[in-house]
Amino acid sequence: MEFDAEIAAIIDETADTKTLRLSRPRDFNFIAGQFVNVTLCAPDGKRVRRAYSIASSPLDPHLDLTVRRMPGGIVSTILTTEVTVTQRLNLRGPYGRFLLEDREMVWIAGGSGIVPFRSMWRYLDQTSSSAPFTLLYATKNAEQIIFRDELAALARGRNPVLHTFTADAPAVWNGFRGRVDRRMLSAVVRDFEGPLFYLCGPPVMCDDVALHLRELGVPQSCIRAEKYD
Repeated sequence: MEFDAEIAAIIDETADTKTLRLSRPRDFNFIAGQFVNVTLCAPDGKRVRRAYSIASSPLDPHLDLTVRRMPGGIVSTILTTEVTVTQRLNLRGPYGRFLLEDREMVWIAGGSGIVPFRSMWRYLDQTSSSAPFTLLYATKNAEQIIFRDELAALARGRNPVLHTFTADAPAVWNGFRGRVDRRMLSAVVRDFEGPLFYLCGPPVMCDDVALHLRELGVPQSCIRAEKYD
């Protein structure tokens, strides 16, 4: 489906990340975890396209796209520094097989790879789902945590929400440090045979974590990865 959506609000998430809250057509439906393609006109006049996971729930009346500005990224730079409220964006979708399922899950996110998981946890909350999940979120430092307030509220619930800092941890921090590895996974996950494992973030992170999971006995069929370049 191709459509234009008006920007209703722009929400600052971190110093380089913003959520664009868009109008949503009544006939646009998707599954939590999917993405859309955004097409823009670049400064040189060429049309450029970039895929962005949907950050809102399928039950939300609006459509949220959370965009992190990438060095040299044409589309991400336009979306985080140039677009304005009431401007319309051209979208196409939904696409993707990184889909929420009604079973036990382990979510492992790196950086802006947290975005599709927001769609998932919002939908699970709105439907009062009993599907359990564990979230492990890796960022360079605390300032780069996206959806900080929602994650803090989520952590007060029944599902574990854990952070690891790969560069600079807060001054008072007793949690994980460094990249997600076998040691960390073994400390977080009690059962490597039952859950579905969802990985979303930089390609190197996804590949490394997938290898660790297979070494820990997780079948390849139970590992789903969405790589963010």
